[in-house]
Amino acid sequence: MSGHSNWPEWVYIGVVICLLAYVGAEAWNVERLVDHAPAEAEIIKVTGQQWFWTFEHADGTKEIGELHVKKGQPYKFEITAKDVNHAFNIHDYVVLQDAVVGRVNTVWFAPEQAGEYTIQCREYCGLLHYNMRATLYVEEN
Repeated sequence: MSGHSNWPEWVYIGVVICLLAYVGAEAWNVERLVDHAPAEAEIIKVTGQQWFWTFEHADGTKEIGELHVKKGQPYKFEITAKDVNHAFNIHDYVVLQDAVVGRVNTVWFAPEQAGEYTIQCREYCGLLHYNMRATLYVEEN
């Protein structure tokens, strides 16, 4: 018998395991909130093509170069591209998702303030890439 106790090591291991479990649970919860749009979210189909954005609402309304949404309403964007890869970005709402040919990516947001915001492409998509913009109009309910 050396008289050495292992209790401090076991306490240390227990604290580390508890911290890892807590951080993992929080990360899972945040990912769940970010990835899953609310059930009442309106779906808007977004298509990027050189060098403009088109939007199709659930009721069939189509918009080119501008998008009108209501303040406080959640929206789920189904994003794709027709020609080359693009990236759908609403900078003021921290919305950024790739628009890839043959694939539908999703992202959601709920605008909180009325106003005009810029939608732009964040993936170099050709010579007029800098001009691939649209306007988001968030309107009061």
